[in-house]
Amino acid sequence: MTWAGFTYATKRDPSRATRGAAIAAIARSLGWEPMPWQQEVWDVATEVDDHGNYVYEKVLITVPRQSGKTTLFGPVQIHRAIELANARVYFTAQTGDDARTIMKTLIGRVEGSSRLAPHVAGKRSAAQTGMVFPNKSEVWAFPPLPAKIHGKTPNLVGVDEIWTLSQLAGKELIADGVEPAQITLRGRRQIWFMSTAGTAESTYMKALMKIGRRSVDEPGSHPRFAYFEASLPDDADPYDPAAIAAFHPAIGHTQDVDDLMAKVDGRAPEEERIDHATWIRAYCNRWTEARDPLIPDWDDLADPTISARWSDVAITWEVALDNAMGAVIGTWRDDKGNPCTRVIHAAPGTQWMVDLLVELHGYGPAAFGADNGGPTRRITSELQLRLGDDAVTVLNGVERGIADDSWITAARDEKTLIHDGSKTLSLGASHMVLKRTNDTVRISRADSTGPVAGPIASAVGLYLIDHRSAPEWTPATRF
Repeated sequence: MTWAGFTYATKRDPSRATRGAAIAAIARSLGWEPMPWQQEVWDVATEVDDHGNYVYEKVLITVPRQSGKTTLFGPVQIHRAIELANARVYFTAQTGDDARTIMKTLIGRVEGSSRLAPHVAGKRSAAQTGMVFPNKSEVWAFPPLPAKIHGKTPNLVGVDEIWTLSQLAGKELIADGVEPAQITLRGRRQIWFMSTAGTAESTYMKALMKIGRRSVDEPGSHPRFAYFEASLPDDADPYDPAAIAAFHPAIGHTQDVDDLMAKVDGRAPEEERIDHATWIRAYCNRWTEARDPLIPDWDDLADPTISARWSDVAITWEVALDNAMGAVIGTWRDDKGNPCTRVIHAAPGTQWMVDLLVELHGYGPAAFGADNGGPTRRITSELQLRLGDDAVTVLNGVERGIADDSWITAARDEKTLIHDGSKTLSLGASHMVLKRTNDTVRISRADSTGPVAGPIASAVGLYLIDHRSAPEWTPATRF
């Protein structure tokens, strides 16, 4: 079975055996009817040679959102665990929580299968989410951190949404983590990469895509790399339902083109609507630039020389998903009433944040606090233990919505927000995706195309500076 909609696709070699039919049978036992594009990927990616060894060691699939990536790879994991005794199969995603959520869905399907349920033990703890098979094979979710794969010997590793990985993060996870762990498994090892399109910062995926496209255009150039891409052609109208239906691999199977279009043309409920940038990148599977058009004049608002007295500044902090990085931001209003914001410090990880924030609190800022959401809560809790609850102001959901709206209005509409031109704020602004929950619009940590710790902390700072109590004293020190 072939699917004509792929932009690029490694061709099937009919002289080789394949495990595609067996994987499709597992999918059906889970209640998933294979779509043509999935069957083509299975048939090609699991070709084996005369010795029963897998031909392809790396498989990259890039398709639009809601195409069925989860139902593509879930049956592959189960098949590998059944096929190879003592097999170790691992799966990760954009965050550890995402990986565990997807794995729990797969476990639920297995437990609902009369064919598979009697033979598989599902595990759902925070430390271990996965499945154990009678032949001693195991399937586990893991966070996208190299340390979590060290010491393992994985026959199969799946990495979802690799567009979120920088070149360094991808190298650490794959070249320094997974590949050495698979070194002794030639013929019994594979890495599957799955993702929607990325941005200019998605350097790891971009490098893999170049290899994949070349492997299709120049057969034999990368004989162990299988590549599949379904993206809207550059000359097609992204708002033409016929164009979307022609390329999207799930249309006519699990998705309806009218339902998808409703997400971007204003017909869907507000909580289901998406912005232009997300539609282009995620649903049309087209790469976007690093600069998000949400704030097109961002660079024009930069002034690296801005400064203020500590007593006039709100100090705020935010932690990116999976503790990837943290940002400490200073925000104030200048003599003309314009909001100003700059990075005090930003760095990978979070181990540095509490000590720095305790020191900054001693400078007597006008306000000191953070949003009560995501991994930022942990930093806030530690600060409350060291400084006392009254030292830290925490925004609730409604206040956070007001904060984000005020910040975006100042930057995008009024063009009065002055920033320091730092990468933390500029890249954060380019990554921003807004999400509506009930009547509140916020910068979305999960849906944004990269870390947005800087903008979120800055928005919180603007809210705190506008709602602060009058200062009791005014030291002369500046930052």
